Amino acid sequence: MTAIPPPPDQPPTAGMPEPEPVAEWWRKDGPHIPAPTGPADTVHTPVPIGTDHGQATQAASMAAAAETFWAPARAILAEQASAIASEVKQQVGQLLTETPAQRAAREQVEYEAMLAAQRARMDSALGKVGETPKEKAERHRVEDVLTPTTPGQRDDLVGLVDLLADRLSETPEDRAARQATQREVEKQRARAREDARLAATGETPAQRDLRHRQQHLADEREAKQRARRQRRRAARAQLSASTRYKRFRRWCVLTAISAVGGYSIGLVTVISPGGPWVGALLATFGHAFDLYLRDRGRLRVTEVRGAGRLALLTVVRIPVASGLAVATGLAPLLPALHLY
Repeated sequence: MTAIPPPPDQPPTAGMPEPEPVAEWWRKDGPHIPAPTGPADTVHTPVPIGTDHGQATQAASMAAAAETFWAPARAILAEQASAIASEVKQQVGQLLTETPAQRAAREQVEYEAMLAAQRARMDSALGKVGETPKEKAERHRVEDVLTPTTPGQRDDLVGLVDLLADRLSETPEDRAARQATQREVEKQRARAREDARLAATGETPAQRDLRHRQQHLADEREAKQRARRQRRRAARAQLSASTRYKRFRRWCVLTAISAVGGYSIGLVTVISPGGPWVGALLATFGHAFDLYLRDRGRLRVTEVRGAGRLALLTVVRIPVASGLAVATGLAPLLPALHLY
């Protein structure tokens, strides 16, 4: 009987290299989720906040941190929102109420402000690279020559010829519109300088809005007054000869009533010993005061209507009429009226 040898103490593959693993790309490259081996590796199940004391404390601390983080941002946003709302309200109100002349003036001022900002940026950039004051002054001179003061207007000989042609061919309405635009441009420039000066001295946005509102009301009153003057000038241009004669007779009657009033209060008697020169001097001062009260003479004496206004006009013109009566030698005729 053949003897069976004992088994080897090592496997026959001992000392040989390990075989390559199977190329299973889906197992190598895919996500590897280890199997749970204990309480620490168990799958987390979401729990509503507040069910545990620790979680509630953590949520409260997170809310406090979020509140602390967003508080400055919320304050800044609130301030910016109010400033933006005020600016938008002012711009919308300005667009709805401004006249064409005011709009043209505002656009002109904005254009000039844009040019000034561009020049300031260019000065800063060239100053950093070593531009001298002499070179800067020469560059500004060239820019002033090349940059028109008004958009679309040239400053050379061609621009001068175009300007003369515009002035010679413009109608009275065009001239009035141009002059109104120029007045508004100067007003806008003055107010822009005033805004910058007051902002540098510490004016708040609320104070600026109040000042702008007062300026807007003053502009409305000025526009109404200018419209009244324009209507009066248009009405005077259409007067006929008979209407002018009637107005002259009305002026004579009102002046005579004022002179009688001056004689009644003794003003004519007081200045009569002085002679015609004293009467002319009194009439001159009284006429100056009368013109001032009648919108510097833009409102004629014969254009005043209403019993109260006529009575006030008669009283105001007493020095004028009394001085004229003494200067023209008509003062001795007043006692013949037997007023008292």
